[in-house]
Amino acid sequence: MYRYIALIWNAEDTKADATADFLSDYFNAEETIWEVPYDGAGMRVLQTGGARRRMQAYPLYPHQDQQGGVVLGKLLHKARRLQAISQNADFTVPEARQVLQTEGQCLAEDYWGAYVAFFQTASRKYILVDPMGGLGCFCLVYRGVEIYFSALRDMAACDFIDLSVDWTGVAQKLNYGQGRTDVPINGVSKILPGQRLVLTPDGRRANFCWDPQQIAQSDIIYDMDQAVALLRHTILDTVAALAAPYSRIVQSIGGLDSSILLACLRQAPSAPELFCINQYGDSREGDERYFVRKTVAHMDVPLVEYQAPPVTLDFQTLSEMSVTSTPPFYLFLMQDRRVVNQYMTDVRAEVMFNGFGGDEILYAHGFNFGPIDYIKLRGLRPGLVKVIMEAARMQRRSVWAILPEIIRGLSGPESVATQQSSTWSHAFLTPEILALVTAPEQTHPWSHRAAGVPPGKFNHLSPLATGRFDREGFAPPEHSHSTLHPFLMQPVVEACLRIPVWLLLADGKGRGLARKAFQQDLPPEVVWRTSKSAIYPPSKPLIQENIDVIRGLMLEGEMVRGGFLRRDHLEDIMKNPAEMSEGDHGFLFYFLDMELWARKLKGETFADFIRSKVA
Repeated sequence: MYRYIALIWNAEDTKADATADFLSDYFNAEETIWEVPYDGAGMRVLQTGGARRRMQAYPLYPHQDQQGGVVLGKLLHKARRLQAISQNADFTVPEARQVLQTEGQCLAEDYWGAYVAFFQTASRKYILVDPMGGLGCFCLVYRGVEIYFSALRDMAACDFIDLSVDWTGVAQKLNYGQGRTDVPINGVSKILPGQRLVLTPDGRRANFCWDPQQIAQSDIIYDMDQAVALLRHTILDTVAALAAPYSRIVQSIGGLDSSILLACLRQAPSAPELFCINQYGDSREGDERYFVRKTVAHMDVPLVEYQAPPVTLDFQTLSEMSVTSTPPFYLFLMQDRRVVNQYMTDVRAEVMFNGFGGDEILYAHGFNFGPIDYIKLRGLRPGLVKVIMEAARMQRRSVWAILPEIIRGLSGPESVATQQSSTWSHAFLTPEILALVTAPEQTHPWSHRAAGVPPGKFNHLSPLATGRFDREGFAPPEHSHSTLHPFLMQPVVEACLRIPVWLLLADGKGRGLARKAFQQDLPPEVVWRTSKSAIYPPSKPLIQENIDVIRGLMLEGEMVRGGFLRRDHLEDIMKNPAEMSEGDHGFLFYFLDMELWARKLKGETFADFIRSKVA
């Protein structure tokens, strides 16, 4: 697993200088082997788990003590023509100089990947995160030294760094949904996707080097054939570039999006050996095996199917999961990750490809936004009738039923709505916590609709501003495999931003343009399938079978001690497990996950539970 730590401080401050040396010595004294790809005045960068062309350091050729730096992660040149595959970005001296001279702006414009850049020029220091946030960047301050890192576990392992839960921040997320500007851990902040920090002796400023709304208004493609060609070749080329360093790849396969990725992998020039894995559930809605088998037979790729394992309270596996910057999905993921990791080991696979983000980027849920945007961008033209009929077909409603909604929707929202989530949890939160929860301000510039951006396209790009694609809660076990998400790579996102939503919803179908682009590669049953699968393992058996352990965890837990949950309500719902309602099961399951996260953040290893085999 690739990780990094970067230390930034005032080199003229002797105490901060000594602290930076102490931190470097401390990390190098641990079992992890850290490399130092850059060491300049007041900036030192460490990395581990790197491999050339996969995740590596790209030096920026320092010419003097206070100039230079490094880009960490995966960085590729942008292909400037269709059917050209992006190549690994080993900087030449002029290219490195351009990064420094443009304050990193050229990284967002001429390159793509999953990266974080640390560099300095004279008295300025820069931290820049790639527009998709593929490699996380968090920060805390210790004795005058700013520590930037990708994995919270490296900070949690430091006994001199105190990490504690910000329960007000947790309540804020619970009441108003996932935000991307805050981390519910005291003293820890997040550098956002596309954001650039500039540190100077006089202070700091933050701005964004990439703007999806600007891209959505640049070189808009109105022709269907051009849109099909752009989308097809962009996805093919992106997958080929990502697959190039690997010889054995597993595709997690289920629906349309992952089938498209498999078709692209099958055509990759590097010709990797491919394997597929599919998880299915008990219900009809959670079983995609009919479609999966059609796809893999068409591609002649081996497939392993496994039933979604039951949710269990496995403290041994829990102890192996990484501590994360936000409450994760430990209970859902533990057994599933164990099965997947074992399969990856069995077939000697080096990486997994996953279709996460396809629904949003390829655009599956447009409703009336097609005709709304058509009117905004093209006016009242003959083509509008077809777009309205497709919108009605997609919703299985009449044209007359949706016309008033289209007219009302022309004004569109001016910003991403800040809506309060369901208040189902209020009875269990303490009055003191509830009194501190307020509606958050929308400060992210992408969350406000720019002039010229129609409502549908704003809806299309809004997940980029709201943290929909954050993967911080999906904690893998230590030494787990790497997973790549091609639909969340910058070339694919930018191509889709340039295509109007009524084309993305071609034929009145979600991801309609993607279906057209890849219909020659997939079985027709897969191309034109419209149903969606969802697997939700029941929580009731876990609660019923482990109620005594859960009672002890919750009543004497971090959430009660932190003044977050009301102990009396917890006691009430756990008195008679057999009479517990479905809502109470859901509540307990949700907060049990949060309790386990808080304990891991505190440093608990669950050794007592493992030794006693209580669960």
